[in-house]
Amino acid sequence: MENTVKENKPIDKKMNESARITGGVSEDELRDIAHKLGERVKELNCLYSISRLAEERGSPVDEILRRVVDLMPPAWQYPEVTCARINLKNSQFQTANFEETKWRQAETITVNGESYGTIEVFYLEGRPESDEGPFLKEERNLIHVVGERLGNIIEHRLAEESLHSLYEEEKKLRERLEAEMQGRIVFTRNLIHELKTPLTSLLATSQLLLDEEKNKELEKLTQYVWEGANSLNNRIDELHDIVKGEIGKLELNLKPLNLGKLLVSLVEEIKPLASQHGVATYLKMDEPLPQAYADAGRVRQIMLNLLNNVFRYAAEGGRVDILATAKGDFVEVEVSDHGPGIAEPLQPHIFESGYQTAPHAKSSGGLGIGLALCKLLAERHSGKIWVRSQLGKGSSFFFTLPLLKGRHTKATGRHK
Repeated sequence: MENTVKENKPIDKKMNESARITGGVSEDELRDIAHKLGERVKELNCLYSISRLAEERGSPVDEILRRVVDLMPPAWQYPEVTCARINLKNSQFQTANFEETKWRQAETITVNGESYGTIEVFYLEGRPESDEGPFLKEERNLIHVVGERLGNIIEHRLAEESLHSLYEEEKKLRERLEAEMQGRIVFTRNLIHELKTPLTSLLATSQLLLDEEKNKELEKLTQYVWEGANSLNNRIDELHDIVKGEIGKLELNLKPLNLGKLLVSLVEEIKPLASQHGVATYLKMDEPLPQAYADAGRVRQIMLNLLNNVFRYAAEGGRVDILATAKGDFVEVEVSDHGPGIAEPLQPHIFESGYQTAPHAKSSGGLGIGLALCKLLAERHSGKIWVRSQLGKGSSFFFTLPLLKGRHTKATGRHK
């Protein structure tokens, strides 16, 4: 007897513990609680599976929706008689057993703030009445959350597809542009070669004629030939420089530069050209002018292009002023004329390749690349170029070059 009592004590203890936990809840109530918990687990499994689908990279929207529609019925209270359908603007997805009935529950799918479609759940046969016909309020919440989730997935995937489409389009445009640029480079290189070959011979021949010719009239004509050929040779070189600059292959030989000495030499060099245009040239600069850090040949190119330009527009009997001033870590060079000036709407365009200003110049035509080359060379020196002009009052062209001392200051980390 004692043994029997001892053996029953653990059992009684467990029964007492269960009674304490359930608090007198009946078996029917426990079954109902267990059923509801099971339904919530099904709903959570559905949402979890949809989240996993959304995380899959590379899956198209159609494939995701096709799989989502099959995840819906098992999450409802009566999966054996449940079917589902997703209706979008241009497509439809439904379970294999789909049949439209009067027992329907639906939710709008919203994408980017607009209705994009609906998600529907049907019972194939009548079920006991519940919160929403035969459907539970928890199922209303579930279909609402699924609708929101699908809207987010579709919105995200559409944005990805749009971005990918734009990327592919940009890639094709870039490839086409690169092909066109390469074609242009090849064409320009061939063109320069074709022009340079006979021109080199013409320059050499005309120079020999100048050296040998004693007849003053013929010497004059030979001079014209040489000057024309030399001018054409310079234009070809400028065109070549523009093309090299556009593809990032224009190189500079940067060294300490006595800019004052260069400017004095240039003023002497251009006196005959200035005289032809009836213009006097005046140079003013800081004394002493600090050394620049630049490519002397390229700076000379900038100045000659600017001077040639202002000579064409300067008024007869007028003057051209050159001013060089140190400003901070740069030297600023100004070339001014007293010609007709440039209208304000035209000023932003004058440094564009191929652009030519109003027909006030003494000589027209040309490729319109001189000022574009000036801009390219100034910027390659880490400087800039600009113009100020008023109609009837002339134009002033400015460009900057880095000073040698400014470069040293930056390199050592010292500041003024």
